[in-house]
Amino acid sequence: METTTFTALCERAGRWWTIRVPQVEGLTAQVRSLDQAEIMTRTSIARALGIPPESIRVEILPDAPAPVAHALQADAVHMLGLSPAEIEKYTSRPGGATNVRGSSGPMQMADQ
Repeated sequence: METTTFTALCERAGRWWTIRVPQVEGLTAQVRSLDQAEIMTRTSIARALGIPPESIRVEILPDAPAPVAHALQADAVHMLGLSPAEIEKYTSRPGGATNVRGSSGPMQMADQ
């Protein structure tokens, strides 16, 4: 089955995360924790577009405050055994945005 990738822009709003999907006009959702973002986004997109959830890939892009992002990078140095330069290579994005997940690019959830 062919899949389409959508971007979930996640922003902290108090105790919730607000999710916006720029590829689907007006599509927003909220979750309590970021680990719920992929399934909520996938389900919302499937309903909005009338397509099977299995045909959707979601890139989760959390927006963390700079101190949180730096703390996560420091933790990644120790947990992954990478140098700060290696971590920076994987977390820097054009425009100064930071991928706080510490992966090589946006976090992509495997198809389920």
